[in-house]
Amino acid sequence: MSYRKIIKSILHPHRDNSLNAFALVAGLAAGVALAVLFAPRSGRKSRKLLLEKLNLKPQQEDHHELKDQLLADLRETTRERADQLQGQKKKRKDPTQIKVPSAGTTAWKKKSETSKLAK
Repeated sequence: MSYRKIIKSILHPHRDNSLNAFALVAGLAAGVALAVLFAPRSGRKSRKLLLEKLNLKPQQEDHHELKDQLLADLRETTRERADQLQGQKKKRKDPTQIKVPSAGTTAWKKKSETSKLAK
């Protein structure tokens, strides 16, 4: 058994790098927060300037086409889900034939029932 190794490990323990990693992440977060707070331009202008510097053109047409396609997909999915929730077409009720009592009618019925019970 090497007593020198044991004494050395007690006197000089292994360094814990988690504090250094936390300090690095905290510093990066603070730097990003300061950069956002003191940015000379808005985000839209900064992105436009970056695209110009990189000699790229914004593709507005593709963006609108993608938006339209996503909306069409969302509408189709919503219609399909609504049909599933309504059940089979044979068993569905005609929404124009459903009678819903108005709030005034319901309140009148409750009032008349309570007055009958009180007598």
